[in-house]
Amino acid sequence: MSIKSLRLFFGLPLPHRQADAIDAWRNGLGLDGRLVARRNLHLTLAFLGSQPVERLEELQQLAGRIRLEGFELKLDRLEAGRHGLVSLGTSQSPEALLQLAGELHRILRGAGYALDERVFWPHLTLARDCRKRPLPDRPPNFSWMAECFVLFHSTSDEQGTVYHPLFHWPLAMPGL
Repeated sequence: MSIKSLRLFFGLPLPHRQADAIDAWRNGLGLDGRLVARRNLHLTLAFLGSQPVERLEELQQLAGRIRLEGFELKLDRLEAGRHGLVSLGTSQSPEALLQLAGELHRILRGAGYALDERVFWPHLTLARDCRKRPLPDRPPNFSWMAECFVLFHSTSDEQGTVYHPLFHWPLAMPGL
């Protein structure tokens, strides 16, 4: 059996230390929904959905055109939204994050990719299908330097969903 299409998205990976800290904090919330696996914690920049395998090289070239600086990302808001979604958000989106997401969307749309028309909402999903609102003992306060962005491939089986990093693109360190 040959794979003809892949479920893809661009995102910001978390450093292992931050993923561990967020996972531990989230586990203390007592969420009653489906928790996102620690290994899958990320911030989505552009969701592509199912794409033909043949477009991977094009996606590499398109993303490789982006030349932007890295930035510090602070997640300091706990958000409980529609359909039981619980996520971490930012009270102040870094301009460089908005530029990165905007540039990705511009380049991808220009190449004919259909993307969500909603305004970019920077968030890191913690859980889905939660019925009760979480009440943290302490507010979230997580930050790290975003040094690269990644094209992820999402797979699902009886063990659950896994996001596999396919390609990385560096972001220049500020001041260099």
